[in-house]
Amino acid sequence: MTLLLPGVGDQMLSLLIIFAFLVILLIVLGIKIKHVDPLGDVPKWMIPWISIVEIINNFTRTNMGKRWKHYAPYLLALGISLLCQNISSVFGLTNPTSNMITNAALAIITFFIVQITGIKSQGIKGYLKSFIGPVPALAIIMIPINIISEFALPLSLTLRLTGNIVAGNVISMLIKSFGWPIVWAIPIINIYFDLMSGVIQTLVFVILTTIFTSMKIDDSEKVEEQQ
Repeated sequence: MTLLLPGVGDQMLSLLIIFAFLVILLIVLGIKIKHVDPLGDVPKWMIPWISIVEIINNFTRTNMGKRWKHYAPYLLALGISLLCQNISSVFGLTNPTSNMITNAALAIITFFIVQITGIKSQGIKGYLKSFIGPVPALAIIMIPINIISEFALPLSLTLRLTGNIVAGNVISMLIKSFGWPIVWAIPIINIYFDLMSGVIQTLVFVILTTIFTSMKIDDSEKVEEQQ
């Protein structure tokens, strides 16, 4: 039995197809929204989209405080993009997120968002002081540890997402390779490894992005928004 994993070309082709689909979807939604009467009843087709936006807004507001409006659009775009990529195998495409380079690009974006947030919220002085830690006497120890932990973030996000998606693909392919004796189990395999696992990994990536960014925001800004 030979196990063949999809190549980079298949992953990039799937990525292009997914983004083309998302662009068309946004254009269609934009045109339809322009024809909606803001004073009339909400069309039924808009209710799921409104619900998704409200969930993201509330989640972001709770964790980001008064800066939530700067992050909600990114988290929404990140979640939709990742979800489409993670579950693309359900539609016969190759998961772009099984490519480490694709995941590294998203992780690096998150890394810069986290660092920029720390500088804007705490100021350059406060941001640099955070690497020293609460005990100045231990600065010589804490500074290298904190610097390494910051750069470990994109690596951790990349490896976690890639590992889970690739592992799911490998296990799914191994099970399906047994042929007709497990035909009955293929729908279950697709639902779990292609759908549920993709949804879970999307949630994990978005939640971790939110948590690490929130940790860089001064607590006073969060309290101010809650009040």
